[in-house]
Amino acid sequence: MKSFFLAILFLLLSAVVAGWIYFRQFERSKLYAPSRDIATTPAQFQLRFQDVTFVASDGTSLHGWWIPANRPRGTVVFCHGNSGNIGTCVHYAPDFHQRQFNVFLWDYRGYGRSTGRPSERGLYDDARAAFDAAATLSRRLPILVYGLSLGGAIAAQLATDRPAAGLVIEGGFASVADIARRWYPDLPIHRLLSVSYDSAAKVATLEGMPKLFGHSIQDDVVPFQSGRILHGAAASPKVFAILEGGHTDKSWFTPGAPGNAELEAFLNQF
Repeated sequence: MKSFFLAILFLLLSAVVAGWIYFRQFERSKLYAPSRDIATTPAQFQLRFQDVTFVASDGTSLHGWWIPANRPRGTVVFCHGNSGNIGTCVHYAPDFHQRQFNVFLWDYRGYGRSTGRPSERGLYDDARAAFDAAATLSRRLPILVYGLSLGGAIAAQLATDRPAAGLVIEGGFASVADIARRWYPDLPIHRLLSVSYDSAAKVATLEGMPKLFGHSIQDDVVPFQSGRILHGAAASPKVFAILEGGHTDKSWFTPGAPGNAELEAFLNQF
């Protein structure tokens, strides 16, 4: 009888361990979807660029592109979303270039040509190294931090760690727990997470830094309300722009489109 109960206990423990491992794999698959293949470069937009290799504080080798503008008035450190790599978001570069901003596009660890494996702590470390590399290249120009989707959480942390002149978040969320509650309202997933990416807590500390938040009501990836909560938590000064289209449609770069007036006004401060 004793051996029977021990066998049952072993099976139960095995099921718990297997479930925990499955949940952690599920969590990572939702958070990180890196690609090593870089299909598009700035050259395809007729932009000159420089490959940059830099190193995070833990020794992880990272890769980025420095895209200089003519007569730049500032530099944008671009933190991309959770999928793809810098080739996936290089189409943002011409938008900044024509507004006279240098752009530093870079990949998190495990993405593109950057080594390592992504993690919350690691991505924050990568962002600090990216900012430092961009600061060296841009010299004394003001540096704006731009975060897209998950990159908004990276950008929010970076703005607390480095002397950014301003912060722009497109399609960002308040925290991963907030997203989990909205995606899976009937499951206690938010209580089991190993990451926080608590952007709301970070932007609340950025008193005096100009901040612009943009979110589309039609966003089917990050719910609009999470973006509103993020903006509401932010310290002043701050502006919220309602965008149009899908999660990464960036309508505010198109003259006359939703959010464009707010974006142009924000950028014209620098």
